[in-house]
Amino acid sequence: MDWGLLPDFLMVARTRSLTAAADRLGVNHSTIYRRLNQLESQLNCRLFERLSTGYRLTSEGEALLSHAEVMEAEAFQAERLLGGADVTLRGEVRLTAPENLVYDFLPDYLKRFHQQYPEIRVSVLVTNTDLDLNRREADVALRATPGPPDYLVGRKLTDIGWAVFGAPEFIEERGRPVDLNATSDYPWIGPEAALMHIPGYRWVVRQIPEKLIVMRGSTLNAIARFAQSGLGLAALPMDQARPELQPLLALPTAPVSALWLLTHADLRHVARIRVLMDFLAGAFREDPRWSSFPGIASGGSVAFSGNPLSEPSGSPTGD
Repeated sequence: MDWGLLPDFLMVARTRSLTAAADRLGVNHSTIYRRLNQLESQLNCRLFERLSTGYRLTSEGEALLSHAEVMEAEAFQAERLLGGADVTLRGEVRLTAPENLVYDFLPDYLKRFHQQYPEIRVSVLVTNTDLDLNRREADVALRATPGPPDYLVGRKLTDIGWAVFGAPEFIEERGRPVDLNATSDYPWIGPEAALMHIPGYRWVVRQIPEKLIVMRGSTLNAIARFAQSGLGLAALPMDQARPELQPLLALPTAPVSALWLLTHADLRHVARIRVLMDFLAGAFREDPRWSSFPGIASGGSVAFSGNPLSEPSGSPTGD
């Protein structure tokens, strides 16, 4: 059996789609199809049922999956351990971050980083979903979460609360809502179904009549831009605050999350990863946008609580 075909098998098993697997692996749909057929031919068995709803593992595929996952985990661990011995300040670092941080903060930070470390190439993966650092989908993650998994290490940059936001011209025209109950009299930018796992948007659906939802967005960045245009109010995390979009009322029903800068424990001593994490922590800490936001009503400021953007404090599980 050609071991090099197993990553394709694993990605199809996880996504249940040739197209999705090809996108994740950065290859053509036809390449995945050819490799999968090649593996089945080598093993002389059918690994997937081809259904209208997607690819489903056969019993033979299920048997191979457990072994392939063990092999993958061992290979990734070996890669991380060998990579952890790298003490040179050159090479690639894959950084994953959500849209708003990439568009509003990282360009300036990474420009300065490149000027200081020209031989380190940063690849930025823009996604609002959590890539798996255990499988080396990324090396470093900027991630908003109440608490990262135990196998990751890094530092908490800040706590992030939620608020009701509005554009200054919208508030000048419609007036500022006096409390959260009053917001049900204003037009709103609502969430698409993909965001309904977020407590702040479940509050919007309960509180705001459907007829007042004038626009919907499937990402935080899209909702923020629609609200910034003056279409209506929006529920957003405080890192979306800017002169063109201001927090008006605290949203206590949405739990405070935290912004973490994380890597896998096996990679924490890789020189290029460590200098990037140190640089980004310093850049966030020195950026005045993260330490001062306009005050908001009803419960006071929810800007950033605790000790925002403190000096590196080790890992969430003990570095």
